Amino acid sequence: MRPAFVVLFALCACAPEHLVQGRPYELKVPAGDDGSPLPLLILAHGYGVNGVGQDFVFPFSKQVDAKRFLYAEPHGTQDRLGRRFWNATDECCNFEELPVDDVGFFRALIDDVKAQHPVSKVFVVGHSNGGFMTLRLACDAADVIDAVAAVSASTWNDFTRCPASKSIPVLLVHGTVDGTVPYEGRPGRYPGAIEAGKRFAHRSACTGDWETLEPADFLDGLDGAETKKERVTGCPTGAEVELWTLEGAGHAPTFDARWTGATFDWLTEHAR
Repeated sequence: MRPAFVVLFALCACAPEHLVQGRPYELKVPAGDDGSPLPLLILAHGYGVNGVGQDFVFPFSKQVDAKRFLYAEPHGTQDRLGRRFWNATDECCNFEELPVDDVGFFRALIDDVKAQHPVSKVFVVGHSNGGFMTLRLACDAADVIDAVAAVSASTWNDFTRCPASKSIPVLLVHGTVDGTVPYEGRPGRYPGAIEAGKRFAHRSACTGDWETLEPADFLDGLDGAETKKERVTGCPTGAEVELWTLEGAGHAPTFDARWTGATFDWLTEHAR
């Protein structure tokens, strides 16, 4: 289980620009910024990576100027092996059970960015361990976050641990051949992508079932529109649930700029 969550991407040893609770994060501001309120996008990295390393794979930094948003790349806590993690759920990925409050960290990060720049909306996108953390924040920090997207991840197996408070838009993105966090989930440990979507839809008081939307082509190396898009009908405005199934993709999809742009647009359009 533990080695399976390690994603071998190049890590950056750059000096941090900012610190929150003793942990570094990078903050990018679009060119020509005039101080007007902007959306804030936070990228939550996978286990064993850091914020800058995750951006090599999900290059939202290339969208900052065109889409006009603030972009934060935080770094999780280092475990005894030097691997950075988020304390998201009992399944992932605080394997050493260190006393880390990452919900509190993200709240502090948001406050720190707001102290530097006016913020209109707050979005979080996460991959793997960062995706688990993103869905944890949808449960426990929906009062300060406006929409989330989680890639190759899942949520609590015991979903009573996700409080029935304010609901926000949730986008799930998952490959059908993910060997690390399987699309079908792991019984007794965490739900699959479809079941996770159903749980958040029930929490949002959605009244319908899945409906199929137009497919999309977001991946390099796979021909055609490999991404099946589905959403739950009857969801309240500002609490929608959508699932993008990546046919033939694994744990670390090879997205291109179409995906980062479409994901940011989805978060913007559904946040209220």
